[in-house]
Amino acid sequence: MEITVEIPGPLSEQPTDELARRARLLLVIDEVRAGRLTRASAARALDMTLDDFLIEAGRHGLYAIDHDVEEFRQELGAIPKSQR
Repeated sequence: MEITVEIPGPLSEQPTDELARRARLLLVIDEVRAGRLTRASAARALDMTLDDFLIEAGRHGLYAIDHDVEEFRQELGAIPKSQR
């Protein structure tokens, strides 16, 4: 699918291929955040390895693991200290 997008003036001096790459990446990251794509399917959609996608996504605040900190603390607390 191809979409035409109007680019704001300050960005219009940037190379078209770089803007297109960034737009695709950010769209896919947004889809992962919304739960409509997995990280693995996002990597495939961008023709990237999963590792490369996770690195790029991490630069935009989407980390490899989505785990609520409080839930993690509760789960960690349920594990006996001798097994940690």
